[in-house]
Amino acid sequence: MAEAIAIRSALLQAIDLHINHIWLRSDEQGLIGAISSGRHPIELYGVLSDISMISQTSFSFCRFSFIRREINGLADLYDKACLHSGPSLCNS
Repeated sequence: MAEAIAIRSALLQAIDLHINHIWLRSDEQGLIGAISSGRHPIELYGVLSDISMISQTSFSFCRFSFIRREINGLADLYDKACLHSGPSLCNS
């Protein structure tokens, strides 16, 4: 859940910064698969629906890819901060 919230937050921040090409990488392979396939598990349905809608309507180019956790350290820290801080940090 925290990774999905972090991805949604990153998309919203990119919009605020007027970025129209974005490539997000995550170490959550199942989450990337769910985003890419459009099959949203019930527990993540709302957040994944937001991600799909935002990515399709707000960017000229938007890609999601899996990356191993060892390579994705900074994003993992942000993900954990979102999980522990509540909505003020990650739901801007």
